Amino acid sequence: MSVRTTFFNQAKAFALLGAFALGGALLPFTQPKAQSIFDVSVVAGACANCHGTDGRSPGGTPSLAGRPESILAAQLKAFKSDAPPAGTTIMNRLVKGYSDDELNALARHFSQIPAQAQPGKKD
Repeated sequence: MSVRTTFFNQAKAFALLGAFALGGALLPFTQPKAQSIFDVSVVAGACANCHGTDGRSPGGTPSLAGRPESILAAQLKAFKSDAPPAGTTIMNRLVKGYSDDELNALARHFSQIPAQAQPGKKD
């Protein structure tokens, strides 16, 4: 193999490598962004810290389970508003990062859970 052939083979290899590298660098700009995945059960799990497991509060914090979806959605959106209800402690800060669709999904989730746990049945 001559020096010239070796040089051209190396040049082709570097060009090909460069094309792959450039293509990979441009890939984020040419591909559509992936949709974010919102798993309401994961987000609802954080609500358990104050509102109890499955939204059934054992203490002074209001229960969410079994409440009407429209009321829960309205309350969540009120917390998110620029003028949250009087006496709001932390909810206005917790809901700020969620879209209205995500808040609606949370309201739907808790409205579909029975207010009282069913004996002998795991939720």
